[in-house]
Amino acid sequence: MMKTTLFVTSLLLSVVVNLPAQASVSTSDINSTVAKICQNTADDDRLGLLHTLKEHHISRKAAVTKVVCNGQPLLDFARAEQANKVVKLLEPTERRLRGTVTIQDVTATP
Repeated sequence: MMKTTLFVTSLLLSVVVNLPAQASVSTSDINSTVAKICQNTADDDRLGLLHTLKEHHISRKAAVTKVVCNGQPLLDFARAEQANKVVKLLEPTERRLRGTVTIQDVTATP
C-alpha cells in the first residue's frame, strides 16, 4: 500500500476530555494518537483503527467529527485513500450525524 506522509492539522480534544483526571496529556501524545488514527485509515486497517480508538477512549463520533488527516476530515481522507473497509465502518456514524435515513425495501427481489 502506498505510504502517505501524514500532516496532522488538528488535535483531538476528546482525547484530553476522556482521559482520567490524574493523567497528564501532552500535545505530542495527542499528535501521536491522531497520526496513528490517520495511518490506520491510510492502510485501510479497520481493526487497527478500532483498537486505537478503544485504547485512547475515542468514540467513532468524535473521530468522524474531530480528526483531520492531511487537511481533510477523517472520512473524506479515507475515501481519498480508497480505504473501503474504514469507510464502511465509519459511514453509519456519519449518516447518524447528518440525520440521513436509508430506506430499503426488504420484500423486493434483487
